[in-house]
Amino acid sequence: MTKIRIKRNSEWNNKARAIGIYIDGKKVGTINDGEAQEYEIDNGNHEIFAKIDWCRSPKMVLNINENEIITLILSGFKFGKFILPVILGIMLMYYLIKYALNFDFPFLIWFIAIGFIYPMYYITFGKNRYLILKEENKNVL
Repeated sequence: MTKIRIKRNSEWNNKARAIGIYIDGKKVGTINDGEAQEYEIDNGNHEIFAKIDWCRSPKMVLNINENEIITLILSGFKFGKFILPVILGIMLMYYLIKYALNFDFPFLIWFIAIGFIYPMYYITFGKNRYLILKEENKNVL
């Protein structure tokens, strides 16, 4: 049996949403947060990508042989799981310093702004790179 196995990482930024899996342009299923799924396919070349709302992963072409199982890892954009906690930490630090210690550090506002602008790129111009779909490393001992 020839299969594609997809393992989705658990991340806060897409936790509540299911991600659609497309093989050769057809939606074959959805995968939830932290879940793994397998899809049986024919031998040969197949184009696969993942899609959530209007954003998706880059399309990848896999050449699959008879009785082969290829495992793919699905995750969100780079540093996506760190952005919100870091922004919230900086905002908390800013308000504690400003109101508890009576100091004003306006440059911290720029860090917060940059933290909000970074994800905006991935939901606008970088919408075709919002998700990352990569082959699991086979050379692990």
